[in-house]
Amino acid sequence: MDEDIVRIGKKLLILYRFPRLNNISFWLLPPSLILLLVSSLVENGAGTGWVRYLIIKDLECKYSTKVLSDKNKNNKNKIILWETDKDFSLNKKKMLKKFERNMIQISNFNKSIIIGLILSDGYIEKRKNWNARIQFEQSIKNFEYLWYVFNKFNIFNSNYPVLTNRTFRNKIFYTLVFKTRQLNCFNEYHNLFYHNNKKIIRTDLFFYIDYISLAHWIMADGSKRGKGLILCTDSYTITEVVILINILKIKFDLDSSIRYHISVLPKNIKKKVQRIYIDKNNLDKIKPYIKHYFVDSMLYKIN
Repeated sequence: MDEDIVRIGKKLLILYRFPRLNNISFWLLPPSLILLLVSSLVENGAGTGWVRYLIIKDLECKYSTKVLSDKNKNNKNKIILWETDKDFSLNKKKMLKKFERNMIQISNFNKSIIIGLILSDGYIEKRKNWNARIQFEQSIKNFEYLWYVFNKFNIFNSNYPVLTNRTFRNKIFYTLVFKTRQLNCFNEYHNLFYHNNKKIIRTDLFFYIDYISLAHWIMADGSKRGKGLILCTDSYTITEVVILINILKIKFDLDSSIRYHISVLPKNIKKKVQRIYIDKNNLDKIKPYIKHYFVDSMLYKIN
């Protein structure tokens, strides 16, 4: 009888002991939550190692997410949508909410493409108090290249390319043009390339340009000249062209020179412009590094 009482007492002791411990752990939750929230305001956050996943409803698409760590810009937890096989923005989701637009970031590969496009025929449009957007136009003969860029930018687009035409010297030229959405992630590149809505070249470009950018600069605005290559820099000043030549020399060990050209503007206005010439020996230096970024229809420019 006494043994039964002792055994029952032990069981009751255990039942009382563990609920008390659970109760203590429960009351530790509020202060721990406060500490977590406070620590998120200090330096780089709580450092918990948690991954924040982007949840966007009703996009009706399949897309991949990657967390990109950038030590220089402290954006360790930004979520990037990129390299998708299908373009969700061209399906039923025409209008994105503000938080959806702000969550979209640019992959490193597309950042390099943007630099090459803006150096050439690309244009960044930004209205007051609005985010920037990219516009890119190419001759219809370069459809393969424009379509390649369009698909790389599928996460940023809301409409397909549009066919336009213009008359120059009594001839009609057909071009294709597309515009991206107005996104916060493009503002950085507008600040880099524009001042008072005019495209300029800053020395900071040195830190952005790479072989991918150079490949797209050549594809979009380069032309074969003998066994060498001409980069059309008609819209830049002589000072800006010299900056570009120095960047090519320091970053890629390219020896280039300035060639002057008479450009015919609308209304038969002639203007003397400067362009960058890269000879065959220097073109051969960079060819192994840029060739695999070229679309097939543009390989003739470096071969």
